[in-house]
Amino acid sequence: MDFLTSQGNFEQVVQIAKGFYARKDRAHDLDHALRVREWGKKLALAEGADVIVIELAALLHDIGRSGAVEKTHAQSSAGLADNILHKAGYPETVIIRVKEAIIAHSREEGYEPKTLEAKILYDADKLDFVGAIGLGRLFTLGGVQGWPLVGENSCESFYQEKIRSYHEHLFTKSALNYFKPLFSYMEEFWHKLHKEMI
Repeated sequence: MDFLTSQGNFEQVVQIAKGFYARKDRAHDLDHALRVREWGKKLALAEGADVIVIELAALLHDIGRSGAVEKTHAQSSAGLADNILHKAGYPETVIIRVKEAIIAHSREEGYEPKTLEAKILYDADKLDFVGAIGLGRLFTLGGVQGWPLVGENSCESFYQEKIRSYHEHLFTKSALNYFKPLFSYMEEFWHKLHKEMI
């Protein structure tokens, strides 16, 4: 038996998460959560963190993004995760750590990742916003928001104001190593785009 399932019913968590993500924008959907899960597993193995906590937190970190009942989507996601994980049979010790990671993954309301698992979830979430996938997500988000490609309140301004500074806040050395080539790809894209613009 897989250790994930020996702690609780992981497949039940996945099925419930699918329902929540079906209502989310395509930049924050189940595919995003699953990619964050994969990044999280890589970082957890490299940094010696609890893989179970990382996988569960990654899977559930954005389920409260739309229709949030709390102040922030992270707080809402953490509250929903509490109920889901209890129903799936996970022990309180795991649930507390998962919620702690989720609530700090966006640093809203001044929350800072303090545990290794919270830091890894934060880093894994940011790694899914760089490289070719990061560009795809950025343009998907831009479509939802109605942003133009360049100019004020655009995809490019979001990139300049947010994504370009992600490397300054990554917590793990492993994440920074993965981040650098993906970030270089994005920088090259914007450089080429401006060269091609008429």
